[in-house]
Amino acid sequence: MTFGMPELHRRPPARGTSVTQPTEPAPAQASLVQILAHPDDDLYFINPDLQRALEAGHRVTSVYLTAAEADGRNIDTRDPRRLDGPPDYEGYAEARQQGLRAAYATMVTGERESEWARDVVSFSAGVTAERSTLLAAPHVQLFFFGLRIVNTGHGFPADVPSVRLAKLWNGAADSQLTLVATESPLRMPQEFTKDALLRCLVDLLHRTRPSQFWSMDPDPWHTDWDEERGPKSSDHQDHTATAQFALAALERYVAEGGAPPLVDHCVGYSNKIWPSNLTEHAWAEKKRVLEVYTSADGHDCKHRYCGDLQLSDGADTRRYGWSTRTRYEGSTDWLHLQADGRLAAYVGLGGRVAVWTESEPGGSWGRPVLLPGGGLVPSLSVAPDSEGGVHLVTLRRTRGPAGRVDVEIVRMRRQAHTGTVVPWQGIGNPNDYTEDWQRCREIGVPEAAVGSSGILHVFTRNFGSGVSARRETADGWGEWEDLRGRDMQDCLTTVFMTTGRIELYGANRGSGARWYQDGMYGSYKMQDGVTSADPDAWRPTGGITPVQIGRSRVAVLYREEDSGEVLCLRQRPDGRWNGHAERLGGHGGTGRIAALRRMTGEDDRIVLARRNAANRLSTAVIPAQAPRPGEERTTEWTDHDVLMARPPALAVDGAGRVVVAAVGTDARLRVMRQLTTDITDGFGPLTVV
Repeated sequence: MTFGMPELHRRPPARGTSVTQPTEPAPAQASLVQILAHPDDDLYFINPDLQRALEAGHRVTSVYLTAAEADGRNIDTRDPRRLDGPPDYEGYAEARQQGLRAAYATMVTGERESEWARDVVSFSAGVTAERSTLLAAPHVQLFFFGLRIVNTGHGFPADVPSVRLAKLWNGAADSQLTLVATESPLRMPQEFTKDALLRCLVDLLHRTRPSQFWSMDPDPWHTDWDEERGPKSSDHQDHTATAQFALAALERYVAEGGAPPLVDHCVGYSNKIWPSNLTEHAWAEKKRVLEVYTSADGHDCKHRYCGDLQLSDGADTRRYGWSTRTRYEGSTDWLHLQADGRLAAYVGLGGRVAVWTESEPGGSWGRPVLLPGGGLVPSLSVAPDSEGGVHLVTLRRTRGPAGRVDVEIVRMRRQAHTGTVVPWQGIGNPNDYTEDWQRCREIGVPEAAVGSSGILHVFTRNFGSGVSARRETADGWGEWEDLRGRDMQDCLTTVFMTTGRIELYGANRGSGARWYQDGMYGSYKMQDGVTSADPDAWRPTGGITPVQIGRSRVAVLYREEDSGEVLCLRQRPDGRWNGHAERLGGHGGTGRIAALRRMTGEDDRIVLARRNAANRLSTAVIPAQAPRPGEERTTEWTDHDVLMARPPALAVDGAGRVVVAAVGTDARLRVMRQLTTDITDGFGPLTVV
């Protein structure tokens, strides 16, 4: 074949040799596996979270499915003469791998030239992949499968069959050819079927036993819609297909007895649609690593394939790197006080829900129990009912033929006293009326609250980027209600007021939005521009957390765009919002802020917990009421030594003490209990469950 397509040889490749053979991986605090499409997806879309895991000494296994050879020209895309030279697909694939190894070496050892061992790993499906092991830290390994990207956009003639990872996933292609990077220990290309690739990924999961599992967004947001062709995706098709392979492999792994890990799906190119959630410092840290990958760090290149020169020093122009966010943003309502006085913590693990429960009020915690049912996304809304039980509400993804996936909201009810569950029930999808599964798959993460008379209300972002709601009645589920809204970020939060009414808060591209009821059973009215009341504050990024601070007033807490600072904006008695938000510090970090109001005697305070810039737990206590004119306040944040995977949660235990809960990157629960019922006394030690 021509155009860089090598001849296919069906005998297995020879094993490569290394300068120094790697030792067995060192014990690590946690095991992280990430399955990605290209050798820079983690640097753009997952860092700085990846760097935090590497700094903590976690075992990290990074898997890259495609060769990512593009048009085969390792030349800056801004160079007007870049198309004059012939393509070198194998060489460009090698350059991207070399750049990635240098980036990882820099993150782990500080030395971009730190040595790697490259060898070949055989899988039970009868195929092989290249493995790179960092000799200074052999618990860090990279796996390259090298599936080719063949299409006319990369210079291939129209008569060469187009093969993409998406076609392998949806069955349009029976197999896909691999590309061997120039200096790879692999000797010749192979053919991968869909099942062979899945089997390899399952083998890797059994080998690494991940506590944390990352991939890309399986259901990305659309930027345009064509009635004949369907959605124009905000993300790369390889990212989406890789996420489907990753989820299918994880499902098989768990079905074969593997322990379900914490799962997160990282948003790709659509990051550039929303306000950036990384501080300038965090972006500079991220950019430094990207410049090592692209060989734009000013080093003296002594290797023929130094890095990905197509990107060169243009990382700043690609706004999708300015954020690191997950498709299913975690909530802060997952810690619940049961009717029997015991606390229970609900966490999504490997497509299922795990629940930890105290053995007795204020006592030790038992091992997590997996509730029945699977196929669930990582985020979960926990809505307490009036009897001390809970409604668990989330999304369920069901795979169909030819790449189809059906996404619907589901609810499980857990009884107050017995702990028995009513199995997952489908609530539907506000986009069902379209009868188009591609529209339905873009549904947002649901948020739920139980209102007066025990009525469950469910809210979600719809395909049109507004908000839809549905209520359960004595006669079943009512019709979907269109609550309007525009350009909503996927991070809704509710508060049940003591007046018996529910309020809903969310952020769009420009500000915060509020929905409220005039009556306990009434319809919802919308108030836009909530956070725009302060002209000196930037836009909110991520979820807005409401806390009731008066009979009919709330305070909202959120992270500010670019600074990551925690802001608190309080509502006035007339429903309007203060002209200035209180700045609480806490620069950096991502995810929602957990907040809980505590009134003891004359003392009225709000307890806060968040994930900080180091991805660790930070707590603070602030007055519930706004500062008086001229009063100066300083918020003191206390850092705690747990590397967190999700936003923390707060609850009051059976003795009236505040409890903070966090899930570590090892998928274990941590709890920290207030020393006394006096909130000013602080918290006791952090306990690992």
